[in-house]
Amino acid sequence: MQTEPKVNILLIDDYPENLLALETILDSLDQNLVKANSGEEALKCLLNQDFAVILLDVQMPGMDGFETATLIRQRERSRYTPIIFLTASSTNDDLMFRGYSCGAVDYLFKPIPAEILRSKIAVFVDLFKKTKQVTQQAAQLKTQEFQLLSQQQEKHIALGKLAAGLAHELNNPASAARRIRGQLCYKIQVLQSIALRFIEQHLTPSQLEYLLKLKRDAIESTAKLKHLDSLADIDLEDELIDWLESHGIPQGWDVAPTLVAAGLNGLALEEISQQMMTDQLKDVLSWLEATLSVTSMLDVLTQSTERIFELVAAVKAYSYMDRAPLQYVDLHEDLDNTLTIFSYKVRAYSVTLIREYEQNLPSIQAYGSALNQVWTNLIENAINSLDKGGTVWVRTSSEKDYIIVEIADNGPGIPLEIQSQIFEPFFTTKEVRTGTELGLDTAYQIVVRQHKGDIRCFSQQGDTRFRVRLPRKF
Repeated sequence: MQTEPKVNILLIDDYPENLLALETILDSLDQNLVKANSGEEALKCLLNQDFAVILLDVQMPGMDGFETATLIRQRERSRYTPIIFLTASSTNDDLMFRGYSCGAVDYLFKPIPAEILRSKIAVFVDLFKKTKQVTQQAAQLKTQEFQLLSQQQEKHIALGKLAAGLAHELNNPASAARRIRGQLCYKIQVLQSIALRFIEQHLTPSQLEYLLKLKRDAIESTAKLKHLDSLADIDLEDELIDWLESHGIPQGWDVAPTLVAAGLNGLALEEISQQMMTDQLKDVLSWLEATLSVTSMLDVLTQSTERIFELVAAVKAYSYMDRAPLQYVDLHEDLDNTLTIFSYKVRAYSVTLIREYEQNLPSIQAYGSALNQVWTNLIENAINSLDKGGTVWVRTSSEKDYIIVEIADNGPGIPLEIQSQIFEPFFTTKEVRTGTELGLDTAYQIVVRQHKGDIRCFSQQGDTRFRVRLPRKF
């Protein structure tokens, strides 16, 4: 049985005895405990290693915990690594608020009950492992999808079987990602509530009400605003950076992009400054930027997870996983599933896709998985034949006891002298069109031999149509 790889946990304290105590408490987690005696040493550790969580002492000579946390957050590699501050000093609200402003997820006071600390660290270790697993699975999906869809059309039977197995394997990590996203939302809400409890001690009721409304409006604006062009973004960010510097707020470049994305400009910041005391402004803007950033990241995680579920569902339906080979099938559903699998290619080629479906199209008796190989072959050939910006039409209609499916494109067309050969085994027009017509013999066998139907090609410059005619029952 393969041993699960250990993750790194960074322990930072200038007292060796404190590091030893932490090591003793966390040893039972059986992870890699990396120790650093100073902020400088910790930053060196973070150069080439990833950590599930960082335990950081607040009071250290030279570079203290707050300075260390700020530098950690400035690095792309460690920007989102959870930081837990540890301190033996008094419960000073200002220091706690400063810790959370530096990006801490927790602020603990020594002595810390061993079981509580272990439980907290175990959560972050599990989250780190699950996140890494989901990332690896997503990367594998992208690689395998590219490899599978680039193969010759005659290999689509094997593709269907592999896709069904892949969908089954992806379902569990995708479900884990969705579950973790919900847990993460809850944890962030808890942290926001804690942060607000400290904030409200320094604000009047009207200031607190204003701040909460500002957060709501900014989140809504971030979701609604369309992305501006890069030059406009840069101009607005420069405006905010200048405003922040003029008001004594350093490192404005770190928060400006997020504030611009929320629709805030210099006038909006001026209004905020009029509502807050001068010594409150920096913390308020830092809190607002962090809130907006976390909300945006959660939205991306949600969209990405749902996209994985959408693809898994499409692949399962496409391969007719766990269904009888011969049954009545909905051709519109099958065509849409095939188009979903090709959606990345449609975007990459800037193809305009037009569906012209007959309403209430009757179901037909068919081998659904085999027909999906035909739609895959014809749609991919149509896309590959186009220059960027071309158009593909997918049409359906019915006539008496037959259903018609037509895949058309406005590409260069197939020369008349070879049109009669395109359904022959091993024949390809790859030099003429960039599609892979080698698989058209497979499509012919499925439509004509297996389903007692008919497939024909009509092609001229700017108009190529493959017309498939299938009996409703055979």
